[in-house]
Amino acid sequence: MEQQSEIYDYLRSVDCCRVCCLRFLKGTKEEFIDIDAALLKRGLEPAVEENGHQKVKKLKGNVCIACLGLFDLDRIATLACEVKENANYQQYQCEAGFLTSISLPIVLHLRQLALWFDMLDRFPQVFSVANTPDIAVKDALKMIIIHQLEQTLGKPFSVDGVMVNVPYSYVKEQDELATLELISPGVFAKRKTNKHTKKEFISRNAFEKHFTPAAINTDRFRKHYAVPPVSTENVGLVRGELSFTGPTIFLAGRYNKFSRELSQTPWVIDGKRKMEGSVQETIAASVAPHFGVSDEQLIFSSSGREDVDVRCLGEGRPFVLEILDAKTDQLPEEVAIAMEHQVGTSNTVAIRDIQLVKREDLVHIRGSEEDKRKFYRALCVTVEPVTEEMVQKLRINEPFVLQQVTPLRVLHRRTLLARPRTVYSVHAFACRDNPHAMVVDIVSQAGTYIKELVHSDFGRTGPSFRSIIGTAIDIHALDVMAIDLDWPKKLRR
Repeated sequence: MEQQSEIYDYLRSVDCCRVCCLRFLKGTKEEFIDIDAALLKRGLEPAVEENGHQKVKKLKGNVCIACLGLFDLDRIATLACEVKENANYQQYQCEAGFLTSISLPIVLHLRQLALWFDMLDRFPQVFSVANTPDIAVKDALKMIIIHQLEQTLGKPFSVDGVMVNVPYSYVKEQDELATLELISPGVFAKRKTNKHTKKEFISRNAFEKHFTPAAINTDRFRKHYAVPPVSTENVGLVRGELSFTGPTIFLAGRYNKFSRELSQTPWVIDGKRKMEGSVQETIAASVAPHFGVSDEQLIFSSSGREDVDVRCLGEGRPFVLEILDAKTDQLPEEVAIAMEHQVGTSNTVAIRDIQLVKREDLVHIRGSEEDKRKFYRALCVTVEPVTEEMVQKLRINEPFVLQQVTPLRVLHRRTLLARPRTVYSVHAFACRDNPHAMVVDIVSQAGTYIKELVHSDFGRTGPSFRSIIGTAIDIHALDVMAIDLDWPKKLRR
C-alpha cells in the first residue's frame, strides 16, 4: 500500500493525470469507470466534501506527460452526448448497439517508453524490462468511453453495432518521433530500403517491435529524449471529427431466373456492358433502399452460377448479399415480403426465403462447391432421328467420372486444366413432336460443364453424350432444376 502511494505521488509530481497514474497501478475496469471512487478507496487522494458527497479534489496542472490530455474527464464526458446528438449517428437504426474505433497518435507509445525507463530506475522492485508497466492507453480509454456511451445511448457495446470512429492527433508528433532516428538509426536504415515502408516514418507495429527497454540503448535514449517526458499546459491531443460506420449485414435467400437473356452479375468486358441488367442488379434495386445504401454497396455471392442463356427454376439458387455500412440491422417481415414482390414484378427474376443471417453462416455458400450436387434438364438435338437405343444409352443410373479440359468458350478466363467431375445419373426421354430432340435429366457434381458433357467440346470432355450414343448431339436449351443445398432456411411465405 505504501509503495503504491509512492508511485502515485511521484507520477503526480511529474504531471501525470490521475487516470494515467491508475494505469501504472494496473487499475481494474470498475476503477477506470469511477476514478474518484477508485482513488478514495485506495487512499491515494484526500477527500473533500461537496453537496454531502466525498470527492477527490481536482487540481489544475499542465497537460499530462503520458496521455497529453487524452484523459481529460470533462472532455470525455461530452463525447457520449456529442455522439447521441450527431445527425450522422441518428441515421442509423441498429438494435445491436455500438462499438468504438479509436485512433491515437504513435507519440503516446514514445511517451510511455520514456516513463517506462523512469519507473525502472525509481521502482526497480515493481517494474521490469520484460513487462509493459501500465494498462495500455487505448484499453483504459475504451473502458471509460464504452461505459459512458452505454449509459447515454441506452444500447450495449457489440461488435455487430454501429462503429463510432474517434480520431486524435498531436501537432508536435513528427518533431518528437524524429528523435527515434537518432536513438536507433539502424531501424530506419532498413525501413528506407524496404519499398513497403518508405512512405511512412514508422508504424505502430514497428515501434512496438523495435522500441522497448530491452531493444534499445538506455543512455542513447536519455540523450535524445526527456526521461520522464515533459509537456506544456497548452499543447495536447486534439480530437478530430466524429464519424460513423454501420454494421455489415448479410441477407440470404434463393433466386429463380426465368430469362435466357440475363446474366447473373453485370456483364462487362473491356469496360463495355454486353447486356443490360442482371440478376444481381434486379435484386439489389429492391433490397438496397431499406438498408439506406446504394446498389453498388451490395456484394453478391451465390452457390454457383448459370450461363446467360440458362434458366434457374425449382426452389432456386441460394444467394447472399453482403451489405456494407447498413443503416439498419432489422428486416421486418412485411418489408421482406415487399422486397420479394418487387423483384417478382420484373418477370425475369424471383426471390424467396430472404432473411438476415450471420457471417459464420456463409460457410454454407462459400464451402467447397465440389461437394454439392446440381440437377439439370437439357433439351438436346441430334443430327440423326432419336432412336430407342439412343434413349436407353442415356439412361444411366450408376455414377461415372468424366474428364473435362477447360472448355474453349471459357478458356479466356479460366486456367487450362483437366478437371474430373462425377455424373451421378442421366435419364433421357424422347420428344413426341420432334424426332430429332430429346429431354435429358442430369444429376452431376457442381462444377460440371453440362453443355460440354453433351457435345464433347471437340473431344475435350469425355465420356460425353456424343461418345455414348455414337452420333452428333448438341444442346438447345438448359435449365437448372435444383441445387443440393438446404440453406438458407425455407420460410414458405
